[in-house]
Amino acid sequence: MSAGWYHTLAIKTDGSLWAWESNRSGQLGDGTATDRATPVQVLTGVAAASASAVHSLARKTDGSLWAWGWNGVGQLGDGTTTDRSTPVKVLTGVAAVSVGGDHSLALKTDGSLWAWGSNWYGQLGDGTRTDRSTPVQVLTGVAAVTGGNAHTLALKTDGGLWAWGWDPYGVLGDGTATHRSTPVQVLTGVAAVSAGFYHTLAIKTDGSLWAWGYNGDGRLGDGTTTDRSTPVQILTGVAAVSTGIYHTLARKTDGSLWAWGSNWYGQLGDGTTTNPFSPVPVVGFGGSSASDADFTVTNVTLNPSAPLAGGTFNAWITVKNRGTQAGNPGLLHVWANQPATQDCNTPGDADISLATLAAGAKQTVRVILPAGTAGYKTLRTFIDGLCQTAEVNETNNQAGQGYRVFAQPIADFGVTAIALTPKRPTAGGTFSAAVTVKNRGTAPGDAGTLALWVDQADVSVCGVAGDAAVTVGTLAAGASRTLTLDDLPAGAAAAKSLRAFVDHACVNTEAHDANNQRVKPYTVVP
Repeated sequence: MSAGWYHTLAIKTDGSLWAWESNRSGQLGDGTATDRATPVQVLTGVAAASASAVHSLARKTDGSLWAWGWNGVGQLGDGTTTDRSTPVKVLTGVAAVSVGGDHSLALKTDGSLWAWGSNWYGQLGDGTRTDRSTPVQVLTGVAAVTGGNAHTLALKTDGGLWAWGWDPYGVLGDGTATHRSTPVQVLTGVAAVSAGFYHTLAIKTDGSLWAWGYNGDGRLGDGTTTDRSTPVQILTGVAAVSTGIYHTLARKTDGSLWAWGSNWYGQLGDGTTTNPFSPVPVVGFGGSSASDADFTVTNVTLNPSAPLAGGTFNAWITVKNRGTQAGNPGLLHVWANQPATQDCNTPGDADISLATLAAGAKQTVRVILPAGTAGYKTLRTFIDGLCQTAEVNETNNQAGQGYRVFAQPIADFGVTAIALTPKRPTAGGTFSAAVTVKNRGTAPGDAGTLALWVDQADVSVCGVAGDAAVTVGTLAAGASRTLTLDDLPAGAAAAKSLRAFVDHACVNTEAHDANNQRVKPYTVVP
């Protein structure tokens, strides 16, 4: 099976290919533009299929490659930009196929990699940014290929992983945020790779799982929401991985299934709608390693976020049991003003004994800590069941939170929440965004202007005019205000991002400049 944004493809054991759901661009391949609520047969003799946003590819058992659907940038590869509601033949001698957002990839039996379609960010890898309506050769000696929204990764037969295309969040993994129109090597010793919308996952031959790219909703699984431009290790003992637009799934060698990232609609299968920043076991797919309690710090919030030198501040810390058995977390250790990770046996500025947590349960505690002298600091926490190392994911037991201690009171404006109405806007229509702004500092101040951008790829700076803007006004220390911006343009059907930015005259003297902006992923439906 292969799931696109709005349609699904399935191959039966007899080689017949079936399709259903949205069909406005002919992506089902049944010769019509009629949506189908039940499967319709498209082809026979099919060995593999791949569904993108609004186009489809299928490889037959004879090695021929067929394409259909939207063709506005030549992603069908038939030399035209004409939409096709029935399959057209593109290549022969094909061993594997993958689709990106609006580009297509084929691996031939001789190990050569071919690409066509949208090339605005260099995602075809041919050294240009010119769209191609016929396949162009990119690499040789390739064993596997995967296409993201606007980036591509190829695994060579020697285990080297190469990447190119769109790179706004470090999604290529080469340590930069620079778009690449030719392949750059990212890793060695790689066994498998999967490209998401804004993030990438790779399994090494030793079974370790690595991730990089956008991480605003924890889709990388490293316990943070920090974007990564180079690979970070997430798990060990991994056999397979698959990326969604905003979440990730991994199957371990023991048969257990793990998920992390966005969970608004319960897509992680852990029995909640909470976004975890580290892997959680999927209910009903547990292996031997998923049968234990697994304690982790899931959230750290400081109040005030800009503590004053010589004073104190509150730290609200949430601990969760992400395992499938109840257990006693033992002590929660908290250290203020720390330069390095602490060991769980080391006494902290505060040690709190927690009660037994049921599987999936969480507890939030408040700790009062000394602010110390003015400067940049780090708050570190550690939770462990008596410092044992028998947990599912030992590295997620600790978390860090950077903060700044100020010599005098200061305002600190942040976007704390975004709610859309409707949650899934309709293409061509409008929607509203209710945005909450809070002064997390210790002094009142004028928050200035709240600016919103819809369908944005990059983080906009506070001085750039948005699609909509509204004056926030003065906020007292600790005060919040929710402002609703109406008539935002939904645009075309696609997965998108809404960005909100608030800042006091664009200064950079706040406690946490990074919290001035917030991203809300959403989907515009047909």
